[in-house]
This record gives sequence, C-alpha cells and structure tokens, in this order.
Amino acid sequence: MQRRAHILGHIVSEYVRTAVPVGSQAIVRKYGLPVSPATVRNEMVKLEEEGYITHPHTSAGRVPSDKGYRYYVESLMEEEDLSWAEKQSIQRRLWMGQATIGRIDLMYEQARLAAAVLAEVAHNAALATPPRAPRCRLQRLELVALDGPRALLVLIFARAFVRQRVVELAAEASQEELTPVAARLSELFDGCTVDEVDAVAVDASTLEERVTDAVVAVMAEEEQSLYDEAFVDGVRNILTQPEFAQTDTVIELLGVLQEESLLKVLPFDTLSGGGVTVVIGEENRDDAMRRCSVVITSYGLPGGSMGALAVLGPTRMEYSRVIPTVRYLSSLMSQLVAV
Repeated sequence: MQRRAHILGHIVSEYVRTAVPVGSQAIVRKYGLPVSPATVRNEMVKLEEEGYITHPHTSAGRVPSDKGYRYYVESLMEEEDLSWAEKQSIQRRLWMGQATIGRIDLMYEQARLAAAVLAEVAHNAALATPPRAPRCRLQRLELVALDGPRALLVLIFARAFVRQRVVELAAEASQEELTPVAARLSELFDGCTVDEVDAVAVDASTLEERVTDAVVAVMAEEEQSLYDEAFVDGVRNILTQPEFAQTDTVIELLGVLQEESLLKVLPFDTLSGGGVTVVIGEENRDDAMRRCSVVITSYGLPGGSMGALAVLGPTRMEYSRVIPTVRYLSSLMSQLVAV
C-alpha cells in the first residue's frame, strides 16, 4: 500500500495543479519514479478498485475521489506554511485602522478584511463572521406536561432569554413526574454550555435521557445562530474553476454562495471542538455542495466572543495551503479579539 499511497499523493498533487486527469506516464516522468508506467497503471487500477481514484469516461487518466482526497488530507499531505512576507502582509491589512475605528465597528471591519484576505490567499471563496459572545449558558429548565407522551421543555439561559421545545417522551408522564426531573436536571446543568451538558455523566432514566437530548439539541441550534451574519468574498474565484464551467452547475452554486444560503449549509456545529475541520464533497449535507470542499474553523476567546472563518472551493482544493492559511488567520483574529 505504501507505493500506492505515494502514487495517490502524486495524482492529487497533479490534479490540483492542472485540473487534468492524471496518467501513469505523466507521474513517472514528472516525479522520476523508479518503476515503469505499466507498474504505475497496475497500482492505479488497484487504487480505483479501492475507491481512492476514479476514471472519467472521456480520458485515460484518473482523478481523485472524495475518499482519495480524505486519505490525502489525513495521511499524506504536508502543509505549506505561509512565507514570512505573506504573514506580514496579512497582519498589516488586518491591523490597519485599529487605533481610529470604534471597537464594534473595528470587529466588523476586521471580519470583512479577513474574508477578503482569505479569499485572496486561498484563491477560493471565503467567509468570516464577526465575533460574538456566546449566549448558551443554561440557568435552569422546566417541564410542562402536555396531552399524550409529550412535554413542553422550557430552557432559561443566562441573560434571561428563553427557548421552548416540545419533547416526545417514551411514555405519558404527569406533571408530578416531570417536576422533580426538571429540578434534578436544572441542578446538574446549572451554568453549563452545550458541550458541558453533553459531557455531564447522568445516571439517567429514559425520561431524563429524552429531556437531556432535547436540551443539547436546542442549545446546539442556539450556538449555531451565533454565526448568523457574515462577510463573503472571492465568489469569482470559485466560479472560474473548471469544475463549475457548466451553466446549470454555476446557477446551483450561485444559489448557495449567497450569504444567507451559505450560512445555512456550512458545518458550524463542528466548531465546538476547536481546530480546523475539512468537509469534502459528498460529506457535505447540502446537495448543491457535493462538488465542493469546506475548510472551517473558529476564532476568539474560549468562553468569550467567538467567530468563524471558512474557505469554500472545489474538491480539487489546494488543501496543503488552504488549511494552514485558515489556521493562521484564526490565530491572528483570536489575538485581535483579545485586545
């Protein structure tokens, strides 16, 4: 498998660079492999059988599949760090005007600049949300019995905002049964974020499990609403990619790239764990995004103001450069939020 892995890495590198299906002779010639093109072809057949590459009908060459890109990102890729000059240029652009713009306006301006810089450096579309303080720290919950096996869950959060949800129960429960459950879970979850609620070890009954699942679901939705405003830049970058040359594909993608639509399909729910998340092709939940990859991360202060950065492009994305770029912008934006 080691030789096949090297060949897969070469196929990904070449296809990312050229957007042209890659043949065995091109790999041998370009990378000086100590084997014949016939040997490489045999290995490519095995890679195709294993689902790492695919064979376009109009070409003798191969292109990476979503599975191939995933293996490349996780096991083969060597990240290309930004040069010192590029880092200095990005810092200057993000920090300009910091002394003369009001605090709130500054955070929005820096998010706008971050989207523009990210789109320019990554050569794809980019999105940045302004930092906002998290709202989801639970104070208490209440349960109200409804007809049938249902209950109204009422969540009261810090800063006195309230959310409600009807919970389907395994069996009908009276108000006398629900009240002590609400009291127990309120005590357990007092002051918790959604991650902390999810992590609390509860020796729970079926009823408590249903309620806890509903609490986590509501809080996760609220956390995602933190990213309900964004700056989008570089749309032209992605539309000029050969993958989107067909008119129907462009029209479908343009619908997604509108700010409101894009905010609905990006995986903001993956940001609670920190780090950079990469979503490739068919891993996207929205059909219109199945030809795209997303590199996304959060920035800001844990427990404080947080924002998100994302790059959206074709699956033939230069992951080795985009991932460290997103990570670097995130570190800079976190520093700016802390000032």
